[in-house]
Amino acid sequence: MDRFIKLLFLCALAVGVVALIGFWPGKYQYYNTAYGILVRVNRYTGQSEHYLPTTGWTTGMPAAASSQADVFGRPIPAQNSTQRDLFGNPIPSATVSK
Repeated sequence: MDRFIKLLFLCALAVGVVALIGFWPGKYQYYNTAYGILVRVNRYTGQSEHYLPTTGWTTGMPAAASSQADVFGRPIPAQNSTQRDLFGNPIPSATVSK
C-alpha cells in the first residue's frame, strides 16, 4: 500500500507540474482587433506590437509620429469635439433631465 501511495503522489505531482507550465501566463497577451490584426502586449512593459504577414511583429508608433496614418497607410481623420455615427451624421449630446 505504501508503494501505491508513492506512485499516486508522483503522478499527481507530474500532472501538477505539466498544468503549471501549460497554463502559466507568458510574457505576451494576445488580442485580435476589429480589423483582423493580431496585437500582442508585453505584460511587463505594456509595449504593444502588431503582426502583419509581410513584415512580422512590428512596434506600433503614435499617429502623430507616423504622419497621421494608420497601419494600412490610410489617413487618420482629425479628432473633433463632435461625435459622429457610422454614416458621418453628428450624434446629439446627451440631455440631463431635472
